[in-house]
Amino acid sequence: MVFVGAGVLPCWPQQVPTSNSSVPDLLTKLHSRHWGERIDALDEIASDQAFVHSQRTQAAIMDLLDQEGEAFREDRGFNPVAAASAEDDGREEYSQYLSSLEVVANMFVDWNDPRQACTMVYAGDISYPSSAPEAAARARAAMPCLLKRSKSKFAIYRDIASPMLVEATGKAQDTLDAETAQAARQVVLSNLRDTDERVRQSTVLALGKFGGTDMIPALEQVAADDPATEVDGRPIRKSAAQAIEEIQKRTEGSR
Repeated sequence: MVFVGAGVLPCWPQQVPTSNSSVPDLLTKLHSRHWGERIDALDEIASDQAFVHSQRTQAAIMDLLDQEGEAFREDRGFNPVAAASAEDDGREEYSQYLSSLEVVANMFVDWNDPRQACTMVYAGDISYPSSAPEAAARARAAMPCLLKRSKSKFAIYRDIASPMLVEATGKAQDTLDAETAQAARQVVLSNLRDTDERVRQSTVLALGKFGGTDMIPALEQVAADDPATEVDGRPIRKSAAQAIEEIQKRTEGSR
């Protein structure tokens, strides 16, 4: 999840399974009210491929990841009080738990399943494979939920999803159908003019990394007249000018 402080993603090396737990034991721990026990269960699952490949374990993890976003899901009734409580109540431990949950989910998530794809989008976590065709396929799978979230009425969602949409569009390259590609482009252009300056800034920065030359005219306009003085000490106009340079360098290098 992306609504808590960024935690350090866990790194599990290849291990010889040492767990004496059974799948039912782990499922019980995953539903514990204590995050520490849930993290312990995730550690055990990640260290044993038998657990990772267990359909019961996979289903429980995806359900848990989906449920953790309940307070933040506007399609299920956004609850700002619950969201704030989740952030404030044990922020560091909760962030570690959510990061662990996302990493384990990435070990087996089925991107061909729309529900699972949306769960990962709502968790703010799309890990792309190194294979360009596989990355493009993942980007296409994520696109419906990315488009929806990038148009959210809540700025916090647009701020998170808009850069993800820019990256997905870049990863998908020319494999998107014309209607979806046009919809993505229109959302990105809209977010460059968003009323929230953080949405504008995050979109500009993402375009610098993943945008194409077709976005340069829009960035030139941002560089010329964006009204914000600065966001987090960085002027949006300056960011837009730098994004243009990054796009030009990247595209020239690929020729």
